[in-house]
Amino acid sequence: MLKFHEIIRPTASESFFDQSVDLWLGFAAGHMGPQMYQPHEAKRQGQAMSGVLTWDMHAKHGTIPAHNKEVFLSHVDDLARHVESGVPIVEFGPGSMDDASLLIRSIKSEEYIPVDCSLDVIRHAQALSVVEKNCVISPSVIDFFSEENCRLTEQPALGVFLGITIGNIPGPAPTKEPRNELICAFQNLTKAIPAGGYLLVSTDVCQDGERNKALYNEHWHRLFGVNHIYRMAEELPMHNFDPNGFEYLPVWHESCSLLAHTVVATKSQNFEMGEDGEILVSVKKGDIFHYNNSFKYRPEFFEDCAEDAGLEIIQSWQESGSIRLYLFHVPPRDARNTFNAPKSSFLPRHNMSPFLSGRSLSVMQGRLQKVA
Repeated sequence: MLKFHEIIRPTASESFFDQSVDLWLGFAAGHMGPQMYQPHEAKRQGQAMSGVLTWDMHAKHGTIPAHNKEVFLSHVDDLARHVESGVPIVEFGPGSMDDASLLIRSIKSEEYIPVDCSLDVIRHAQALSVVEKNCVISPSVIDFFSEENCRLTEQPALGVFLGITIGNIPGPAPTKEPRNELICAFQNLTKAIPAGGYLLVSTDVCQDGERNKALYNEHWHRLFGVNHIYRMAEELPMHNFDPNGFEYLPVWHESCSLLAHTVVATKSQNFEMGEDGEILVSVKKGDIFHYNNSFKYRPEFFEDCAEDAGLEIIQSWQESGSIRLYLFHVPPRDARNTFNAPKSSFLPRHNMSPFLSGRSLSVMQGRLQKVA
């Protein structure tokens, strides 16, 4: 049996340029999430600004990641008592491979499928396969927020969505809590485990706007929050563009429990985008550009949306902070709630990541799983 097996490689994506144009021209907002975690060579005054590096440093030193890890480590043994031994693990947006190893060993899983839109997940998975010799490691490179998830295993499994990433649903700031979008996110995640099983999710329930802004204003998150600006200057056809003319700015929207991640222009500048400079952009000092989201769902709202998505709470855990960990039971697809929430209206279809279609991914997954 293969101990390491890539499930999917994506086609080359050209969406970074299109999404960057949409950001600067105001055609879209809160839509840059998958682009934030990509590796790149850009630097700021000698400081490497790669999305992978700046996120890893935030994960290592940040207060919110520390609280998230505290809850996970405190209750991983409780989790193992609720979950059947040996079930496959499908982890969306995996972080530390130390956490993955702990999950694999606690559950005694023989298959671990990390899912991410960054090819860097393959490198991490290769390293994990050296450590976890009794577990098949099968990285899957897809955008799990694209609403086109396919099955990743035929068996009942444990889906894992930590890092409070469930709060990163894309789109502009809504006028109220994103009920339909959250239900759709739950439903899309569970497409990966059609035979049912479990879903482990962490979420931040803090409703204190000033505290939320302060926690995201920590040093490494401020660097992470502008890394994509420097990546634009490094990788895209941009002319007369100064990435130093922007700073990270967290903005709290109380009506929808959203901490919006934005950059604010610290100076006015005009620049061009495209090989021939065909797209003209004018930025004024003080202009704000909203590129990503961190929703802080109220517990009752979060639980209601999970129920409408067909999930059942098995257990929830919370330590002294505001991070809450939920374990849901996921019934098989044909036994789930038939509630059909409308698809997210946040983004037009042309902004979706141009990876393989859900049908093509499903066919490829099935073939490669048989090979493994």
